[in-house]
Amino acid sequence: MSIGSGSKAFVKELVPGSGTLQAINDEFRHVCNDVHLWSFFEGVPTSTGPTNTMIVEKESAVMGLPGEHTQYLQANHRRLVKFDSVEDPNYNILLRCFNTTIEEIEKIFAADKFEDHRSQMKQIAQVFDVPERPDGDFIRMLDKLHMGSCEWLTAHEAFHDWLECDPVEPDHAIKAITSDPFKSTPRFLWLNGPPGSGKSVASGHVIRYLQSYNLDCAYFFFKSNEKPTLTHFLLSMALQMAESNFQIRHTFLAMMEEGETIDSHSDHVMVWNSIFLGRIFKMALSQPQYWVIDALDECQPRLLAALMSMFSRIETAVPLRIFITSRPSGHVERLLNQERIMRVELHTGQMESLKDIDTFVRSRLSPSIIEEFNEEDGDLVAEIIEKSNGIFLWASLIMTRLDEAHSIEAMRKTLDQVPSEMSGMYTGILEGIVESPNADLAHCVLKWVVCARKPLTTEELREVVRLDINQTLRTSDRFSQICGNLITVDNNFVQVMHQTVKEFLTGEQSDFYIPRSWSHARIAELCLQHLNGRNFNPPRTRRAPAVSSKADPNNSTAVFDDYAATNFSYHLAHCSPSESTLDLLPLLGTFISSNVLTWIERVAKTGRLSLLTRTIQNLKAYLSRQVATSSPLDSDYQLTSRFVDDLTRLSAIFGPNLLNTPSSIYSLIPLLCPKSSLIHWKFARQQFPKQKVLCTFNNDWDERLSSFAFASRVMSIACADHFFAVGLGDGAIKVYRQSTFELLNTVHHGEPVRRLANGNITGVLISGGLKTIKVWGPKQVLLWSASVPEQPLSFRFSPDDSKVYVPLRNGDVYVYRAKNGARLDALEILGEENSSSSSSDSDSDHGGVDRKHQQKRTMPMLVRISPMLGIAAIAYRSSHLQLSYYESDERVEAFEKEGYEDGGLPPQVLDVAFNENAEQNLMAVAYQDGDLVTLDPWTLQQKHTYHLNAHTLAASPDGHTLAAGDSECVISLFAFDSLRLLCRIQSLEERIMGVVFASNSLRLFDLRGNTCNVWEPAVLIKKNLADDSSSEEADDYLMPASNLVCTRNLEGSNAITVLTQAGDSNFVFCGREEGSITVHDVSSGKVCAEFQFHARMVDIRHLEWNTQAKVLFSVDASRRCIATRINLPASTAAATAVQKQQQQIQLQQVEHILDFRASDTVLQALISPDATSFLIVTVSGEELHFPGEACRTIQSAHSGNNARWLRHPADSERLLLLQNNSETLHIFHWKDLTRETPEQGISIALPPELASTPVALTNDWHFRPGSSTLVQIVPLLRSTSSATAITTAITTAITTATTKTGFLTLDLSQLDDSNKTPTMTTATTNSVAVQCVTRRLASDVKSVLGVYRSSLYFLSGRGWVCSISLKNLAASRSYVRHFFVPSVWQAGSSAELMARVVSKTTVAMAYRDEVVVLQGFLEFEHKTSFGEEKNDDHEEEEEEDGGYGEETKKAMVPIIRTS
Repeated sequence: MSIGSGSKAFVKELVPGSGTLQAINDEFRHVCNDVHLWSFFEGVPTSTGPTNTMIVEKESAVMGLPGEHTQYLQANHRRLVKFDSVEDPNYNILLRCFNTTIEEIEKIFAADKFEDHRSQMKQIAQVFDVPERPDGDFIRMLDKLHMGSCEWLTAHEAFHDWLECDPVEPDHAIKAITSDPFKSTPRFLWLNGPPGSGKSVASGHVIRYLQSYNLDCAYFFFKSNEKPTLTHFLLSMALQMAESNFQIRHTFLAMMEEGETIDSHSDHVMVWNSIFLGRIFKMALSQPQYWVIDALDECQPRLLAALMSMFSRIETAVPLRIFITSRPSGHVERLLNQERIMRVELHTGQMESLKDIDTFVRSRLSPSIIEEFNEEDGDLVAEIIEKSNGIFLWASLIMTRLDEAHSIEAMRKTLDQVPSEMSGMYTGILEGIVESPNADLAHCVLKWVVCARKPLTTEELREVVRLDINQTLRTSDRFSQICGNLITVDNNFVQVMHQTVKEFLTGEQSDFYIPRSWSHARIAELCLQHLNGRNFNPPRTRRAPAVSSKADPNNSTAVFDDYAATNFSYHLAHCSPSESTLDLLPLLGTFISSNVLTWIERVAKTGRLSLLTRTIQNLKAYLSRQVATSSPLDSDYQLTSRFVDDLTRLSAIFGPNLLNTPSSIYSLIPLLCPKSSLIHWKFARQQFPKQKVLCTFNNDWDERLSSFAFASRVMSIACADHFFAVGLGDGAIKVYRQSTFELLNTVHHGEPVRRLANGNITGVLISGGLKTIKVWGPKQVLLWSASVPEQPLSFRFSPDDSKVYVPLRNGDVYVYRAKNGARLDALEILGEENSSSSSSDSDSDHGGVDRKHQQKRTMPMLVRISPMLGIAAIAYRSSHLQLSYYESDERVEAFEKEGYEDGGLPPQVLDVAFNENAEQNLMAVAYQDGDLVTLDPWTLQQKHTYHLNAHTLAASPDGHTLAAGDSECVISLFAFDSLRLLCRIQSLEERIMGVVFASNSLRLFDLRGNTCNVWEPAVLIKKNLADDSSSEEADDYLMPASNLVCTRNLEGSNAITVLTQAGDSNFVFCGREEGSITVHDVSSGKVCAEFQFHARMVDIRHLEWNTQAKVLFSVDASRRCIATRINLPASTAAATAVQKQQQQIQLQQVEHILDFRASDTVLQALISPDATSFLIVTVSGEELHFPGEACRTIQSAHSGNNARWLRHPADSERLLLLQNNSETLHIFHWKDLTRETPEQGISIALPPELASTPVALTNDWHFRPGSSTLVQIVPLLRSTSSATAITTAITTAITTATTKTGFLTLDLSQLDDSNKTPTMTTATTNSVAVQCVTRRLASDVKSVLGVYRSSLYFLSGRGWVCSISLKNLAASRSYVRHFFVPSVWQAGSSAELMARVVSKTTVAMAYRDEVVVLQGFLEFEHKTSFGEEKNDDHEEEEEEDGGYGEETKKAMVPIIRTS
């Protein structure tokens, strides 16, 4: 603003009602929604000389905005904010206004905090895949809790000792468990009692008691009718701990941000080690944590053993208290004693429980009835209590019976007739049911309630009763009455009133006996009939992957869909083969042949594929039993067996694609399955005659997923959750993605990488050579390195990854802090001779010292450490294996192999593998005499022996499988607990140098010579031991061992290195690692010819084809460049053998035009349109070669670094040069490389909307010959300002992708014609503008396949081949998804997927040494709207709205930005 004189037009606008002020107010109105605005105005005129006036009138002081508060103050303009004292009325008015605003802000803050907490818990619950809390069970227990009941328990002295605080005092201080060194209270409080004595209600009382004092409490109710997995239990407890504890919650959020996935599909050992041992139990928790576990004896026996083993190994310093209930004696007590778990015991059914029954009875009977009964027949309450024997359930049932008695005499008769034992009471109830007219109906209901895998809803039960016995219940509230109150309805779920009811009904002593096997067979029959019905008919059209089957909401039978789909295999697995079950196998065969794809789609829509695995194991169990009544050659038996094999592979290979697009099971997945598979044979062969996958490797399921060949020897490997690393002899460490085998990073150790290991939970990687170790953090950033005096023998991380243990060749064990490399005290593991004399008292002190020095001089052959178990295994030459229990009692024991207990030199130990699954108590040892031995490391008892000649061992992380590599190049897989052979993997390659399992225990890696192989045998997708799919063990352990013979060598010597299409023909050229060039016919997928123009074993780097002159220009790694004229056949439709022979002769008629060696490493190779010149771009410059009799060469150095040459798409005489990531454009002439633009070039200008957005612009432009437009795709980071402008709800809905995508176009027609003049000295066009269309795709773009006709084709991050029309790109509202490429088919290197769109319907891609032709796959077209991350369930509705949902349209303005 000018200070001097002059016009001040803005002053004129400072008047009420001016346009400028109105505009400012209007703009402010749109940004003040979150502002708490108060407007105060003066109420007393201000003296201004002779007059008094209002300086600011109310109309000017008040803005009239929504939500604005206005307040009058009794003061003039000068005194408006000046106060004489705190008693000043204006001051108090202002203070009240401020307080009001602060309270509003606090409410908003509290609401936001609550919303953040709820959002965080929802996020964790979704990742864990468990409900947030088992509140329903808790509420049901509270409903049964009567006033004053169970207070004896929480008032008991033992309870308060266990609690370790006194909540009765108002200002109680909660002590940590270790805070009182003089008082050691057991961690466990065990409440036991007979069935029906009120243990579950007591658990509810304890939970409510702990919550009433704001103590952190997590709880779980085991139930017999819902056999939860141990993983589900652990994740539920972890989730509840996170809900009440800030530290734990944010630890889980950080874990999720790091990409670690733990969910209900994970193995319980992994969950325990990662979540609890690795995180929660390592925290400095501010207060104790309490667990309440009810009905622990209802947990499956094998899982209960695992859980008790975990409990026994919790460190004493962990502030955790555990309250458990169960029946007395039995499995729980045996395991508590076996694991030496100290506990405090309380019992129900004693005097205190009798008082609760007394209170309950008196609450149900009026005092007048009690008094009247006592006058006639004695003490009613005392008699009930005496007969109950402390069983609350009996008292509850008798009170229900007494309610039906309407006289004192009837009450006496009821008391006299009802026996005091529960079985007698049940018998009486069932006798009444048998005599009623509803006996059949009651038997049907009880059968379903007892045998159902999960509680049925009332609607489901009504439907299954109708399907089973053809009776339709009028209402759903009569179930309890029909069944004599033996069942209850809680929250619309029907279940037995108590576990003892189920036990009684399935016991043969019952007159209402429900045979389990027959009942399961009948239920399985009804489920299969329902699955074969119209509700599961596949859609009529299967063309597009967006088609989705939907249940008819008006169909009453749909209520049974979910149960039938989820549990049919469970009931099959539980029925025994007999004459009455012969119809089940044909029903199953019909289902597999007709409606099975709909079933798979519905499973995928749940977002969890664990049901597929459970179905696989249930069907295996069913088939293994079915042999008793059906021949394995039966067609339905064979059909089911093949389906099980397909389903196993389907989940492993297509799992991510199936979850992302469930409806792809109808079209894409059957087509991509191997030709011999049942799914392809049944659902693709005839349904899709135009779509074919042409290649040789996809005929059968391949147990070997992939193979990596390297230039140097493979020496080590390590696996984490999302990546695996391979250590090479040249010092390189290559890191690959687990899902796609894509190369993520390469780092260098500096010497041969002999050892690699990953952290248990953090993904930290440690590498070791001869004398150096290095630790790498996220994205393989070097954290620290250290030198060691001897070669490391192995690496192991502590369970929480805080320490790393490095055993050395000299016997020392160095310990480092993993975070910063700080050296800690060495781990003392005593050696060979100390252990043999550790139990003897005859050694003198001097002898001990001498032996210690002798020990230091003895070099161990092998040292293996298990920080999880606290055990180290040491093997010396020709001596017994030594086990050092360094963490417990520091003792050393020698394991003496059977046959060598009494002396003699034992065979040499070659390798050791610990089973770190605490429930197994096993380890394996491979000996030089060929024996593979398993033993209990705690008792040193030898368990099993297998003769194998193994020299390398590996245990799966879940502890269920042992892998052994032997001298015959065979990997044998064993069940670790029984050492039963499951599978043998035979390969025609070198000696096995190492074996390691993936973190999910389903994938196996081996090292052989220069090769790393990836195996995924079907046998590894085993029975989930936490599943209750069968009461009898039925899995691969019962099957004979299978042999996997690998004859196809994937070492990669003939792998494809470059692929290019021969113009618009049906031929593609492939350059290979061994130096050959092959010609492929994409119409048949076959190799037509193979040329060896270059030297053998020198890989081809570049291929260029000129259609006009039929010239192929090839460049190899040795810089040799060869131009060859090849006569391709005009037609590929060779009908006869003679025609095929003529084509072969024509292909072999080649003419060499040019053969030279470039001066430097070749970066690019181009052919001029008339094939008269050949451009080679090298590191040092360009070479333009002219063939003919007088060969000549033009050399220049125009390009420099970061440059790329392109043929001008619209001008055959010119070349384009893009420099500095497309900052500058130059134009050159083909004939002599003369520049036609100024030396500084033409500037490429980005559009204004990208000025503030980080853009990774490259030289990777694509074009269609004849068009003047170049196009490329770049990721655009989402700007903060635009995200802020979107409301929170909508932002959450649409911002699942982290970036937007920019489609950039460069129109070369913007250049003036004068630029084409060769003699031009100055340019009339100094810059050319890039246009940008910004879109948000469902996932980021992984690579661009090219431009075909008017569409740009690209590969999305999820593996989908997509296209977008370049016609009117700025107005486009959707793009097209065609099909996905399976992740295992994508390149296992850093290079982009080598694929070409060879016709309007077909894509050809390279997969290792083969060309895969996806014929007709581009005919699949599914329009996908921009800005949405959706699945198939929402697509139809969204397309009806023009591709945009209402919320999305609001949030996406403006989303299209053009120049």
